[in-house]
Amino acid sequence: MKTEKGIVPAARAALYIRVSTEEQAVHGLSIEAQREALDAWAETAGVQVARHYIDAGISARKSAAKRPELQRLLSDVEAGLIDLVVFTKLDRWFRNIAEYYKVQEILERHRVDWKTIHEDYDTSTASGRLKINIMLSVAQDEADRTSERIKAVFASKKERQEPCTGKVPTGYRIEGKKVVKDPETEAAVSCFFERFLATRSIEQARRATEARCGVLFTYYLSRLMLTKEAYCGCFEGVDGMCPAYITRAQFEEINANRRRAERRADADRAYLFAGIIYCSECGRRYGSHTNNYRVKSGEWRAGITYNCRGRYNNGDCANDVNIRETVVEDYLLQNVDAELRQFGYQLEQTASAGRPAKNFQEERTKLKKRLSRLKDLYVDAIIDLELYRKDYEALTAQLDALTIEERSVPAAVPTADRLLSIFYQGWQSAYQELGRTDKQAFWRSALDKILVHPTRQITILFRP
Repeated sequence: MKTEKGIVPAARAALYIRVSTEEQAVHGLSIEAQREALDAWAETAGVQVARHYIDAGISARKSAAKRPELQRLLSDVEAGLIDLVVFTKLDRWFRNIAEYYKVQEILERHRVDWKTIHEDYDTSTASGRLKINIMLSVAQDEADRTSERIKAVFASKKERQEPCTGKVPTGYRIEGKKVVKDPETEAAVSCFFERFLATRSIEQARRATEARCGVLFTYYLSRLMLTKEAYCGCFEGVDGMCPAYITRAQFEEINANRRRAERRADADRAYLFAGIIYCSECGRRYGSHTNNYRVKSGEWRAGITYNCRGRYNNGDCANDVNIRETVVEDYLLQNVDAELRQFGYQLEQTASAGRPAKNFQEERTKLKKRLSRLKDLYVDAIIDLELYRKDYEALTAQLDALTIEERSVPAAVPTADRLLSIFYQGWQSAYQELGRTDKQAFWRSALDKILVHPTRQITILFRP
């Protein structure tokens, strides 16, 4: 016995629900509303609900492969567990003709029908299938237009330096459509970045922030903060949208050396040069190890040594030097002052070369004005969508290239003043009073790299 248009009582029905963020907020097509309507229909029709399949926050334009619940539904279809797929409207199922037919092929192969409870479709006739094609085309076009409108609105917001979403990183809040520093967390975020830049240690920066400001960031959040461009003033890809905690140069330096962030360890086991000692041959960081070694007297002692990972892990580096931590430390204590004088001379020579005269800000402003005019032409229907997309992609590509070029230009030429404040006269005596963790922070704040050569020669590279 069949009921409503061929529906078999007790048929195993898959109730499919989909909603995107925009639809749920704007059109009221909530998950709860769809579920209630489908359950009510199933009870009236007398079908058996196999299960509910809910893709939340996913656009109907996405491919079937990127909709996890739809994939689960299709797996159940192929396993013979489903007789009928039911959804509220066709646009809950698909707004993409090509993807619709990919899924339809699977349903037909396993003789599974589908039904909408708020619309009337018939796939058994040519005119019915034409109607489906037309409605899918309309839905796809509507989705395309909505996407373009949203992009235009977001572009307009970014031009006015207004955030497109209400979510901002720790240390910020939205006030009057602008991103500003959050007074409640500003001091803690500033302290965290200040200590990280000084020590290159996430753990030490976290602990210092807790001690000074009473705020303990999680280790995961701390690592995430180091990757967010917002902290150097670039939010949602727009420079200057929010006040900065660090400079662009500092952000680039942090992320160029992120792998240096040490593994958390007990203070008495801190490796003094972990993350800053490198092989001069292959460029890899030296690994640090605690092991036993024999001195000339024949006595065995425990100590820390460093060696090239490329040599001992991969076997593709010729540098087989194992060097003790005490040897590196003694070399630095004896030679840093002389090396620093040479470093200061090199900085003076660099300063005389000057910087490029190109005005990146002016170039960026010109390109953004062209983008704004392009958007106006499209909105006023003077140009079509195809031309708008072509010119938009070309201009944004120019903006990206300009940003890459700007970042490749060195920042204002540094001086040796900061290093001289660290290596003041008699600093060696004060250094001997430090604990291992503080010694480690001391070297990280001053040195960029320590290079170990196959000849056991050591080269010092300072952080300007």
